[in-house]
Amino acid sequence: MTDDPSALLVLESPEDPDGPGKLRAARQAIAAARGQDKLDLLLSAPDPVAFVQSLPPEELYFALIEIGRDDAAEVVALASPDQFKTFIDLSCWPRPDEGAVSPEVLHWLRLAREGGGNSDAAEERYKSKLASLDVELLSLVLRKELRVIDLEEEPDPEVSEEGQTYRTPEGRFLVEFAKDGAGYSALRQLLDDLVAQDPFIAHRMLESLRWEMPTELEETARRWRDGRLRDLGFPGYEEALAFYARPATTKALKPIATSSAAAPQPSTIVSTGAAASSSSEATKNLVTSSALVPIAAERPLLDRALSLLDGVEFDRAEEGIVYASNAALVVARVALEDATEVRLQLLQARATLTLGLEVLSGGDSQTAARVLAETPVRSIFQAAMGEAYRLQSRARAIAVTARLPQAQSATLLDPPLAEIVDTLAQQRPMLHEPGRRRPRALGSRADLDLAASLLDEAEATVALLEKLDLSPVKLGPLAEAAGLGPAALRASDAVRALAEARLRGEPVSLISVATSGDRPKSLLVAQQADELLTFATASLNTPAAQRAAERLKSILKA
Repeated sequence: MTDDPSALLVLESPEDPDGPGKLRAARQAIAAARGQDKLDLLLSAPDPVAFVQSLPPEELYFALIEIGRDDAAEVVALASPDQFKTFIDLSCWPRPDEGAVSPEVLHWLRLAREGGGNSDAAEERYKSKLASLDVELLSLVLRKELRVIDLEEEPDPEVSEEGQTYRTPEGRFLVEFAKDGAGYSALRQLLDDLVAQDPFIAHRMLESLRWEMPTELEETARRWRDGRLRDLGFPGYEEALAFYARPATTKALKPIATSSAAAPQPSTIVSTGAAASSSSEATKNLVTSSALVPIAAERPLLDRALSLLDGVEFDRAEEGIVYASNAALVVARVALEDATEVRLQLLQARATLTLGLEVLSGGDSQTAARVLAETPVRSIFQAAMGEAYRLQSRARAIAVTARLPQAQSATLLDPPLAEIVDTLAQQRPMLHEPGRRRPRALGSRADLDLAASLLDEAEATVALLEKLDLSPVKLGPLAEAAGLGPAALRASDAVRALAEARLRGEPVSLISVATSGDRPKSLLVAQQADELLTFATASLNTPAAQRAAERLKSILKA
């Protein structure tokens, strides 16, 4: 690969047999870049218009939000009408129960208008973008933000003194803008643009705004938008949710034979767009999570498997990854203008697919390649979720045994075991590694082993409390007597209270837990707790109990 990434920005052509590989390499170069470097690569192609318009719409969209769309206005202006519609579809409908956000639509239109400068070509590109938008969407934006008055019916209308108005060039309509609307200048510019583009259509649109209901406009606009997203590989919510269903039994597959042809290099990014069922070129390699997700130096099994595929099998596998990634975004209800959250969710989906491949292949790269080529991507995803759900069942059972009788969700477990149990027990289980700020998807057999080991330790912690006669059933009344809420008592607090009671020769009480806050270290209390935990550990005689006791001892000594 050349040292100059801009040299890669060449387009595929029928005469160039290396065109597809060059285009993929160019996309990878853009994906690997960050911020201003990404923008510079997009604009440094020999033909920026042709190159920008050759990119899959979602891939370009995520590149824009990572750069910052205001900083990338020139790229917005270069985009094709279909790409621009995708920008609107992805960013302007943030909630499934709400319509398009008018200020967002107007903002994208402003970028498209101003980002191209004042050339005739730029003006034509903007006009083509505006003309491509659904009439229902534009009507919905205007309907929310203004009131249309027919001056033939109301020659002397009453308008708010604080409002601003606009009279159409032919003098038929007076438009009054909402006081707290999306912005007078942006809306007036849109009206001017619509009238300049086609006065007759603009006239009909304004006339229709007087009687069309917003709910009808929204329903129609949403139907068009949802259809386009389905074509690009975004499933509906119910279809996406099926990826998280419990798996059916999957047959083991034999290793794939290594192709004699040169296998494509695995993408350093993950495309996340076209549906696996789509065959059109426009729907391939969409929503490039590659634009957002850097790959670690040691390639995951998913990348190793992809590197063993080529041709149609490679394309089909990549489209499957794209589809699964989009399903994860849909289920998570991610705001698609939030580059950070999108990147995180795509990483989670990628990790889940990697685990699914490992489960179905035993970690063998050739077998994983065969799985990827021949197994529906949903089944691969579900294979991973099946392992996660097994951990979920354990975590939920442990949580029940580790709660005070009066608790609804809080357990007696100390961090990080409390977080481990909580995140594995949730609807879509995740692993909260000790020392990490956020939980993440389970992505390997090693993750499964780590989670199982930590659950063993959590289970052993409850068993240690039982051996010390500090079961949740016994601790419940003591906590109520001390005025402690269910979330305020930890296993280490209970052991400390028992050690203090033994030193005083008194019955155990939790009053000191409720009143003393951060208590100073006490060597005697720590020694007594150590003896108690050593005795309980010996009676259980398991490695998990040993780990649980050592963790409690370290907390009490801290």
